[in-house]
Amino acid sequence: MHRLQELVRLQRMGAGPREVARQLKISPNTERDYRQLLEKTGMLEGDPACVPEGAELREVVEAVRRLRQALPQHKSSVERWRARIELLDG
Repeated sequence: MHRLQELVRLQRMGAGPREVARQLKISPNTERDYRQLLEKTGMLEGDPACVPEGAELREVVEAVRRLRQALPQHKSSVERWRARIELLDG
């Protein structure tokens, strides 16, 4: 079974984060990242016997990651002065 599928199954069964990371042999940080991504989509809720397909889970994780990367990480503290600076340079 794919790791993401197993993560979903274990979470649905009520396993804790450390237990999931240990069973899947992944770092606690990786477990947390996947869990947070899948929580946003509601995929961690439901019957442990009916886990979504691995491809569907990977697609969701990649889509959320693309959204995160598309968002600006830092806002410039001098951006509000851009127009004034461009007037002075021009």
